[in-house]
Amino acid sequence: MKSIPIILPPLGMKSESILFGAWLVNAGDEVREGDELYEVEADKATVVLEAAASGVLAQILVTGGEIHEGEVLGYLDA
Repeated sequence: MKSIPIILPPLGMKSESILFGAWLVNAGDEVREGDELYEVEADKATVVLEAAASGVLAQILVTGGEIHEGEVLGYLDA
């Protein structure tokens, strides 16, 4: 089974501080490309990010705190 990293993409926001909000699915859940996957908070706004690929949310690495663009937040199993 191929693992696909879930990476925080560039958000194009001025804020250098990005906080992880919450996962919108649970480990073991199946997701499709384009499904809402997790929330982050930056510049006093909450942004919902979508799955870039389809698969099963196999591993969650981040559950809170400050995160950075390019950071791996978890893995999908394709």
